[in-house]
Amino acid sequence: MTTEISVFAPAKINLFLEVIGKRQDGYHTLQTLFAKIALGDDIKISVDKAEKTTIELKTKGPFGKELKADNSNLAYKAAQAFFEHFDIKADCKIRLEKNIPIGSGLGGGSSDAAAVILALCSLFNIELNAKRLKDLVQLTAKLGADVPFFLHQDTFAKGEGIGDELTPIKSKINSPYIIVAYPGQPSNTKEVYSKVNLDSNEKILTNISSLNKLLEDVEKGSPLEEYGKLVYNKLEESVLPYMDSVAKLKQEMKAFGAQAVLMSGSGSCIFGLVDDKSLAEGIVRKISADNRTVFLTHFWRTKI
Repeated sequence: MTTEISVFAPAKINLFLEVIGKRQDGYHTLQTLFAKIALGDDIKISVDKAEKTTIELKTKGPFGKELKADNSNLAYKAAQAFFEHFDIKADCKIRLEKNIPIGSGLGGGSSDAAAVILALCSLFNIELNAKRLKDLVQLTAKLGADVPFFLHQDTFAKGEGIGDELTPIKSKINSPYIIVAYPGQPSNTKEVYSKVNLDSNEKILTNISSLNKLLEDVEKGSPLEEYGKLVYNKLEESVLPYMDSVAKLKQEMKAFGAQAVLMSGSGSCIFGLVDDKSLAEGIVRKISADNRTVFLTHFWRTKI
């Protein structure tokens, strides 16, 4: 008997990202504030009993053609890891509607992977207690550093380590309008991190102090005019001088009145936070162009 489930895989933005060191394995250590947004991919998964596991992935949607539908895809890898981890055999069909741009800094692949894991847990009646969630975090961190964040239900979380050590943030914040703009050009995460020059310990400590203040503001629900001054992304230094399309988007969004403007993750998306709906809609119109994709959204599961 076939069972089926449909799930939503939300994108994320980084309201803060500081690079504080580099590990011997080449990965950088971070302190970041993740925030899920109400833009995302739609995934439908069906499973059937089988003697041997098979996984079929098909993609569609605005960015579906840019995505490989094979075992290199994070959604496929997540399903494979799930069946191996729980020693389950099944025919699994995954239909992925890709709405999140590729190479955008919005965590689309990581969110897809987490959504597949959570969906399969639901389909096979696997209870997500604290111990099992911890096991799944360790399992999925091997797929990508951002995957563990999407396994948690919280909208906001502080990330440390390579982004996989998480502290969920309970927030009373009302969401501003969030303009997310993709310049039509993806960013290469590995290349971006290769350009990082670490700041002095003094500057890093100052930035971490700003992050702690931002965390307090988000937790207590401070207005945008207060916490918007604290947003920061160290990786902009590795992208804006080298990608004119990203730098131009940031300049335009600021010029047209967004209250806080930042690149998300390692790029290439720029987001702007705006309190006023008509102002936000106006910015969307002004920055829209044939080679860009612009979204107007809000924080996931928060009031607007």
